[in-house]
Amino acid sequence: MKAFVIDVSRCNGCYNCQIACKDEHVGNDWSPYAKPQPDTGQFWLKINELVRGTVPKVKVAYVPVLCMHCDDAPCIAACPIEGAIYKRDDGLVIIDSDKCTGCKNCVDSCPYGVIYFNEDLNIAQKCTGCAHLLDGGWQEPRCVDACPTEAIKFGEESELS
Repeated sequence: MKAFVIDVSRCNGCYNCQIACKDEHVGNDWSPYAKPQPDTGQFWLKINELVRGTVPKVKVAYVPVLCMHCDDAPCIAACPIEGAIYKRDDGLVIIDSDKCTGCKNCVDSCPYGVIYFNEDLNIAQKCTGCAHLLDGGWQEPRCVDACPTEAIKFGEESELS
């Protein structure tokens, strides 16, 4: 099973991962993995900034947040349409945009708040783990490839530490 591992201590807040994700998905139709991501208002990978302390002693921690591709994904259980959300053999959880009816059950069920509703297309969307690239021979998703500090890692769960 493939997995993402995020080392928050290595993230410097450069946003390269978020930019790479947007670059990969805005305006690009990767059906059946994903329809185009809206250019504004949605980040399938977002960076949360946690600020601690007061001026002049402030520390900021940057936390990349994306779909966790859960082992027992609540979004799959919440979806009333059989096969509209499914877990691939490699562990990635995918929303089939052709089967999605726009009920938003998955959006409400996600404990991480990382499933978004595309109003224009009337479908739920989220990180696909760049399944289209992995199936095309890439070893890692764009966000991982773009991370200069290796804060985001992707690979076989047994090999990540």
